[in-house]
Order: sequence, then C-alpha cells, then structure tokens
Amino acid sequence: MTIGTISTEDLKDIIYHKNLKIGTYWILFASCILQILNGYYVIKDYELIQPIGVACNTLHTSFLILGAVFIYFAVKSKRASHPSWLAAAFCIGIFWAISTVNTAYFWNQPEPASRGMVIGGFSLIIGWYARPALLLMAFPTMLAAYIYLLIGYSDKTQIGMLLSILKFPALLSVSLYTLRYWLSFCTEKFVENAVLTEKLEAMVRVDEMTQIANRKGYNESLEQALEIARRFEKPLTLLLIDIDYFKQYNDHLGHLAGDRCIKCIAKIISKHARRAVDTAARIGGEEFALILPSCNHIEAAKIAGNMQEALKKQMVYHPASAISPHVTVSIGIAEFSPNDDSSTLYSKADSALYEAKHSGRNCYVVNPSATNDTSLTAI
Repeated sequence: MTIGTISTEDLKDIIYHKNLKIGTYWILFASCILQILNGYYVIKDYELIQPIGVACNTLHTSFLILGAVFIYFAVKSKRASHPSWLAAAFCIGIFWAISTVNTAYFWNQPEPASRGMVIGGFSLIIGWYARPALLLMAFPTMLAAYIYLLIGYSDKTQIGMLLSILKFPALLSVSLYTLRYWLSFCTEKFVENAVLTEKLEAMVRVDEMTQIANRKGYNESLEQALEIARRFEKPLTLLLIDIDYFKQYNDHLGHLAGDRCIKCIAKIISKHARRAVDTAARIGGEEFALILPSCNHIEAAKIAGNMQEALKKQMVYHPASAISPHVTVSIGIAEFSPNDDSSTLYSKADSALYEAKHSGRNCYVVNPSATNDTSLTAI
C-alpha cells in the first residue's frame, strides 16, 4: 500500500527514525551526565589517579565521542534502518559499561556505579525502543558490567545476587514491550489516518459523475505540468473539449440522458489520456480538458482527431443537433510557451475552442500562437 508516492513501510521508517532521533538526544544527555560524574571524580581525587585509570577514562570518553559521530551520520541518513545506528549503539553500550566500572573500580563508588547502570539501561530503552536491534548491540556489555558490579561489590547472598541479576533484564524487557506496543499502536493509527486523508484528498480532486479529475484536480495537474515544462523545457499541450448543442440535447432527452452522454464523453477522453502524466478532467457542465505533458500541438491534434473518430463510432443519438444526427464535440488546442501560466494557456485553448465553435463545430482548432497558421479540421 502507498500513500501518495510513499509506501506505508517507508512512512513507518520515517516515523521510527524521528522517534530514534528524539530518543537519542535523551541518551546523549544521560551519557554526558555520566561523563561529568566521572570528570568530577577525576578532579576530586586527581592525586590518586593511576596510569591505567587515565587510560580507561580516555577509552570510555573515546567511545562516547565515537558513538556521537555515528549518531550524527545516522540522524543525517533520515532512515531508522541505517547501519550507523547499530555502530552508535555498540559504542554507547561500551561507554556505559566501562564508565560505570571505572566509577566503582578506580573511585570506589560502587553504589553510584550500579545506579548509573540502571539509569543507562532505562535511558537506552526510552531512546531506542523503536529499534530493538540497537538495544541488542548495546546491552550485552552493559549487562556484563552490571553483573561485575553485583558480584564484585555486593554483600548479598547468591540467591539475592541472582535475583538482582535477573531483575535488571526483566524490568528492561517489560519496559521495552510496553513502549513497543504503544509505538506500534500509534504508528498504525497514524498510517490509517494518512491513508484516509489521502483518500479524502483524492475524492476532492475527482468528479463524482465521471470519475475523472474535477476542476480542482485539473488546476493542480496543470500547475505541476507547467512547472515541469518550464524546468525541463518540455512541450505541454492543453485541449479543451466542449459537447456541441448539449443544452438542446438535455432539453429533448432529459437530464438523465445528458448525464449518460457526459459519462460517454469522459470515458473517451480518459482512454486517450494513456500515459500516467496525462490528465483528463471535467472542468464544467459539458466542458472537459485534456492535459498532455511532453506533447506538442501536432501530436495533440492527432489525439483530438482520434477522440472525434472514437465518438463518431459510438453513434450517440442527438435529435437536436444542427450539424449531425449524433453527438459531436468541438476541441480547442493550445501549446505551452515560456511566457504562459495556467490562465494564459487556458485562454489560448479557450480561444481555439471558440474558433472551433464558430467554424461549424465538430472540429478541432489549434491556437495560432503554436504554429504559423490556424489548423482547422472537420470530421
């Protein structure tokens, strides 16, 4: 399923990326607090620091910096699945593990170290619950450090230590499940709302009777086509199609027959909007438009002739036409020029349609600005 030009999977990835991005700011904040705590102990007991302590502090600081670098590239990628996230998680996990062990081992502060590990675990859960793979990259070293702190610095019994060891991953798992469930629920609701919004917007652009574009859809498509034509210097042609003597048709056969006639014309026009970039639209009661990007007036004239031939074969009876026993259409053709906007291009096509109406109807006319002379063809 797609929403506009974005698939729902891509949309979910965008949502998850934003979630990771915001959560990462919290993780970096918590990591910086831990780094400041270690800095405090270094300054406080500077005379007691050993070379290996300096090396270990430098090591965990390096992993924090490296993790921040990977986070920068991950955030810049705008994708939750980017591999830089995994590298960042691995570095942040090692940072928390080494930093808390340093706090206990070198500065003899096991209690703050244990609390710091718990805070780190929940910080990662809060920040990265959108992608459990990141937690799997970060938690093994953190869990190893937590077990080391319990075994090395706790006076609990073996059962007490075992319960403490199991308690940490159990609490993290429950928290992860709860947050993941909530994220999944919110994401699904967001995608459902986006799909409904897209459908409603599409309905606003579609004519209810003919199921082709309405005036709003025509305006938006024409503006997009004009922008592409200007940017890439491509041709663009607009056709305006009007049913000949339609008022008389309605007066003689009734509005239900008129509606069927309009549907018939719309079906013929839409069949000649063969490419995805072409737009068939109903822009008035019995007036239609056909937008043909990358199509010059010569090719458009051929399409106009083909539409009139297709309508002729339908042999839709018209009891009040002054030119034919069957329904016919008049077509005005205008090709885009660099100075045109949507209004001027429409005016050129409308002038050509007016000429076609006053030249006997059942024909197409190319606006003279597109060629050296006015092309008039009757069928």
